[in-house]
Amino acid sequence: MTTVVPTSEEDPSLAIVRFTSQLAWVDAGPEAAEPQVTRLCREAEESIVAGSWLDLATLMVTSADLVSSKISDKDLECTYTIICSLVKNVSSPEEVLEMVKVIASKVVQQPNDKASLRLKILFNLYNLLDHPNARFQVYMKALELAVSGKVADDIVPSFKKVDSFLKEWNIDIKDQRELFLAIANVLRENKSLAKESLQFVTRYLATFSNEDAQVLSEAKDEAVRAAIDFIKAPSIFQCDLLDMPAVAQLEKDPNSALVYQLLKIFITQRLDAYMEFQNANSGFLQTYGLVEEDCVAKMRLLSLVDLASDESGKIPYASIKNILQVNDEEVELWVVKAISAKLVDCKMDQMNQFVIVSRCVESEFGQTQWQSLRTKLAAWRDNVATQGIMASVPMDIVNDVFLRLPASTLVRCRVLSKPWFSLIDSSDFLASHLKRTLETEEHLMILLQSHRLLRTVYLDGPDKLSDVDHPLQTGNLTKVFGSVNGVIGLTNSPVVLALFNPSTRTIHRLPIEPIDFSERSITREYVFYGLGYDSVSDDYKVVRMVQSKHKGYEGYPLQMEGYPLQMEGYPVETKVFSLKSNSWKRIHLRFEPQIPFMFLYYHVLYRRGNGVLASNSLHWVLPGNPLALSKIIRFDLATDDLNVLSGPLELCHEVMNLGVLDGCLCLICHDYHNIRNGHVDVWILREYGGSWSKFITVPKPETVVSFKFVRPLIYSKDRSKILLEINSGTLMWFDLVDKSFETLQIKGYKGPSNAEILVSSLVLGCKGVSGRAPEKRMLQKGNKSWYAHLCSLVLGCRGDPREKEIMVKGNKRRGGFLSKGFKLKF
Repeated sequence: MTTVVPTSEEDPSLAIVRFTSQLAWVDAGPEAAEPQVTRLCREAEESIVAGSWLDLATLMVTSADLVSSKISDKDLECTYTIICSLVKNVSSPEEVLEMVKVIASKVVQQPNDKASLRLKILFNLYNLLDHPNARFQVYMKALELAVSGKVADDIVPSFKKVDSFLKEWNIDIKDQRELFLAIANVLRENKSLAKESLQFVTRYLATFSNEDAQVLSEAKDEAVRAAIDFIKAPSIFQCDLLDMPAVAQLEKDPNSALVYQLLKIFITQRLDAYMEFQNANSGFLQTYGLVEEDCVAKMRLLSLVDLASDESGKIPYASIKNILQVNDEEVELWVVKAISAKLVDCKMDQMNQFVIVSRCVESEFGQTQWQSLRTKLAAWRDNVATQGIMASVPMDIVNDVFLRLPASTLVRCRVLSKPWFSLIDSSDFLASHLKRTLETEEHLMILLQSHRLLRTVYLDGPDKLSDVDHPLQTGNLTKVFGSVNGVIGLTNSPVVLALFNPSTRTIHRLPIEPIDFSERSITREYVFYGLGYDSVSDDYKVVRMVQSKHKGYEGYPLQMEGYPLQMEGYPVETKVFSLKSNSWKRIHLRFEPQIPFMFLYYHVLYRRGNGVLASNSLHWVLPGNPLALSKIIRFDLATDDLNVLSGPLELCHEVMNLGVLDGCLCLICHDYHNIRNGHVDVWILREYGGSWSKFITVPKPETVVSFKFVRPLIYSKDRSKILLEINSGTLMWFDLVDKSFETLQIKGYKGPSNAEILVSSLVLGCKGVSGRAPEKRMLQKGNKSWYAHLCSLVLGCRGDPREKEIMVKGNKRRGGFLSKGFKLKF
C-alpha cells in the first residue's frame, strides 16, 4: 500500500501543481511564467476548497504529463503518487471510476517514455483502490501499456493470479472476454509463452456458449487465430477447441472451413489424412504462414500418440513405419522424439521390433474421452465389490498414478499388494519417479538441521514440520554434508558416514575407511566432505578429504597453483566412496592438493567443508590471504580429477561462498568489513569454459542485523522469486522484480538451522537399513567400548588420546539410550 507523507506545510497536491507548472513554463521566461503558475495554483486551491477532486486530478495529470520527460524517474513517481492518492478523498464509486480513467489514460498516453515506471505507477494506483471495478479498469490499462510500451515481462507474473482477480472483481462475461484477449496479446509478445497465450485465447472462446450467430461471429477471428496457433506450435499437442461453439462455427463458414478441417485432422486423425488435405489444398499453408515440414513433423508425433492409444500397449515397428511414412532407420528416432516431448512413456524392444507403451497423452479430452473414463470407473467400482481393488486396477494406471505420489506415500503403498510391491521396488519405476519429480519440481521439501535434530517440511505447504529419525543421531553431533536426488550424506565422525533417504527412512552405512597418515605424531585438523551423483557412471559418490598437520610442526611449503612455493600448508588425504561398488579408493592426483590452513571461523560459519554439486563436480572454496587470492577447488566425479576453478578477478578481496541454483554454480560475495550495512552479490557460472556473470545483488533486509551467510536455494514456480537462506536460520523469498523480501513462515520452526532443498525420491530403495552386522550387534547390546573400538580401528591407536577419551566419555552418557532404544531404531 502506498503511503503519502507530507514534508512541508503546503498541501502536497498544491505543491505538485506549483512544481509541475513552474517546470512547464520555465522556457517562457519569468514574465510569462509567473501569471500562469499563479493561475494554475489558484485553480488547484479552489478545487481543494470545493472538494472537486476530479477537477484537481485532471489539472494535475495534465501538468505532470507536460513535464514527464524533463524530470527524473524518482520525481515523476513521487508526483504521480500524490496524484493517485486523491482517490482516497472520493467516496462515490462513480466518481472514483471517473478519476481512475482520467489518471490511467494519461499514464498510458506516452508508452515509449519510461514505460516500466509508468507501469509501476499504475500498480501503485491499483493498490490504493478499494472499488473492484476501478481495479479492473486500472489492470486493463496496465495490460495495454505492457504491449505498447514493450514491458510485457513486468506484468506476466501477475497472470498466475487471474482466477483470484476474477473472484475479486466480479466482472461480467463481456469484461472477462476483454481481459482474456488482452492477456493473450501480452503473452504473444514473447514466443516462448505461446502455450500460455493459447490457454487464455481458449478461455476467451469458452465464454461463448448457446449464443446467437451474431454474437458468435465476434469470436470468429480469434477462433481462426487459435486454430492456427495450435497447428503452428511445435510443442503444443493438446487442446479442447473442437467442442467449442465459437470454433465449431468455422465449419460452416466458407472462408474458414479449411481451417476447421485442418484443426480437426491435427486433433483426431493421422498423417495420411493430413497428406490428402495438403495435396487437395496446396496453397493453404502459405496463406496462414504454416510451414509444411513443421506440420508433417507434428502430425507424425500426433499420429504416433494416436497409434499408441489404439494399440494394446504394444506397437510393432512396422505399424509405426507405415503410419508415420518413414524409413526403417527413422522409426526409433520418432519414438525418441515422442518421449522427449513427453507424449508417451515407453520402451523399445529392438530384438522383437516392438514399442511397449506404458502411457500416452490424449490430444483432446472431449465427450468420447469422458465416456471412456466413466466406463472404466464403473468397471473398477464393480471389481471392487467382487474381486477387490488390488486385482482390478490396471497396472499401467497404477504406474501413472504412483509416479505422481511422494515417496513417503509410496513406501506405505508397496505393502498393500504384491504387484504394487514389485512395481515400486523396480529400478525402472525408481528412475521414472525421480525423473518426473525433478522435471515437475513436485513434492519438494526443505531439510532443516539444527543442533541434534533433522526435520523436513514441504516447500508448497510449510505448515507441518516432520522429525526425521535416523540411526546416526545416537552418536556425536550428526552433520549433513550434502543432498542429491533425495539422498543426504550424514556423518558424526570422519569414519562414521552414511547415505540416508529421509522420505523412505532408508540408510546405507558406508564401510569404515581408516585415515592412512602413517606418522604417529599427526593430529587431524579439518575434514572436507562432498556428496554427488555421477551421471556418467550412474553412481552416487562420497568424497572425503582429510587435512592434517604434525605435532609441533607448522606445515611445509606448498606447490599448488595460485599459492607461493614457500607458504606453509598441511597434507591432505583424498578418498572416494562408490555406492555401486560399496567401497572406498584412494585418489592419487596429478598434484597432491595441499589445502591451506582454514580457520575454524570460516569452516563452521560458512559451511565450507561441504562440497557444492554442480555440473557433475563437487566444489569447495579456499579462502584468500594476504599472499593469495581465494580459489575454488573442483573435483570431477567422472574422472576423479582435482582442478582449480578461478572466480571473477574483481572479487579477489571479498568473502566468497558457494551455492547452486538451477543446476548452475553460484558464487556469493560480500565485504566482510561491511556486513551490517552492505549487500551480497550473486555471480553465476552457466557453463564450464564460459565466464562468470553477475546475476543479482541482494540488499540487506531490514529485519536482519548483518549478513554472515547467504545462499540461494531455489526459484519459485513462476521464477519471479528466489528462496534465500540467510545467516543459517532465516528463510526468505527475494522478489527479483521489486527487490522485496518475504519471510517463509514455517509453523513450529525456530532457528537456527541449516537448510537444504530435498527431493522426494525412492533412491536407495525401500528395503530398510543397509549396515554392518558386527557393528549392529555391538549397538544392539549397548556395548560401551564401541566408540573406543572404532577409534582404535580407524587410527590404529595412533590418534590423539583426548579424542578417544571424549568418545568413550560421550558413550557413557548415552549408554542407557543405546541399550534401551537403539534396537527399535533398527
